[in-house]
Amino acid sequence: MTLGVIRGSVAVFGDYVAADTILPARHGFLAAGEAAQHVFAEIGPDANLRARSHPILVVGEAFGYGTGRESPARALRAAGIKALVGASFARMFYRNAINNGILPIVCGELVRCGIADGDAVEIDTGVSLVRWKARSFRIPEVPALLQEIVLAGDLIEHGRNILRRAQA
Repeated sequence: MTLGVIRGSVAVFGDYVAADTILPARHGFLAAGEAAQHVFAEIGPDANLRARSHPILVVGEAFGYGTGRESPARALRAAGIKALVGASFARMFYRNAINNGILPIVCGELVRCGIADGDAVEIDTGVSLVRWKARSFRIPEVPALLQEIVLAGDLIEHGRNILRRAQA
């Protein structure tokens, strides 16, 4: 089972966006849908709407640094984010994103090529490419296990799928 292709428009955010900027700790206790209303709110008044209007975020260096809390990734997923394409990710945030059903892809070349809010991209995990306009960018292969977690929606549902298959 593979993810295949994720298509959509992007919202672009810059370098060094902390997990507490994605979702401040004071909102971490909220249900995911409610927390999604606070995603990026501290960046500016339109940042939340920009993120919620596009299924893919293009982000700069060290996205999600500063905390191991899972709530920022969970809120992004509830805000409709399916994938992140970044120059680099904080290690714990990277795994939290996967565990919450978001595909993080490292592709600094795309991040730095002039992509803008609203541009369409295509992430093809089958051939390890991201396509934008007439250009293609090579990305690291996404291991099958990580694709299965994202396809399931999150790590918990992936575990439930394994149990269901074992009981069948």
